Amino acid sequence: MKTGFWNDRRGFTLLELLVALGIAAVLVTLLYETFNAVLRSTQLVDEESEIDQMVRISMERMTNELRSAYWRPSSEAAGSTMFMFVGQDGIGRDRPTDTLRFSTLSHARVSAGNTDPTVSIVEYALVPDPETDTAVLMHREETTPLSPSVSGLEEYELAESVIGLNFRYFDGKDWADQWSDADKKKLPKAVEIQLIVKDRAGQERRFTTQTDIPIGQAS
Repeated sequence: MKTGFWNDRRGFTLLELLVALGIAAVLVTLLYETFNAVLRSTQLVDEESEIDQMVRISMERMTNELRSAYWRPSSEAAGSTMFMFVGQDGIGRDRPTDTLRFSTLSHARVSAGNTDPTVSIVEYALVPDPETDTAVLMHREETTPLSPSVSGLEEYELAESVIGLNFRYFDGKDWADQWSDADKKKLPKAVEIQLIVKDRAGQERRFTTQTDIPIGQAS
């Protein structure tokens, strides 16, 4: 004799199985998309942090060297071309591609038997990157003591994925896009630096800083 218990015992129908599998598939898809979104966000944050660090190091290097910019009139320097401050305004692909070349005492040192400070001629310039549509910010430095017993040339990258470099120069009243010590007969009182970088998403990021030039402030 069959009881009600056995009569009520039923298995899953095919339709119920299909619905359950569909719900499971949706949940797995949502979990996968959520994981991917978190992963992309983490990668984006990491990339932005890398760019921020690269720009910070580059800016610190440039501002430190600019704060130690050194210049003397040619009459005092016996016609030497060792002392200079030349900022050239440039435009490429509708963005600034400036160059700056100046003498600095940021790496000055005095050796035994030589009391003359070491003067470095530093240049910042953009060089196209052949593998991308961006450029590399190059740092070139020529070290030449006032008593030229030692000299050397060093070149290295400051930043990559750069699409713009702009300098502005403050004379105490106005800002200028270029500067020549041959015309101004002095150093600027301050310099503004703007670095434009492209991230991996193709977005443009701008970084700007300013630094005073102590010797320029005294002129």
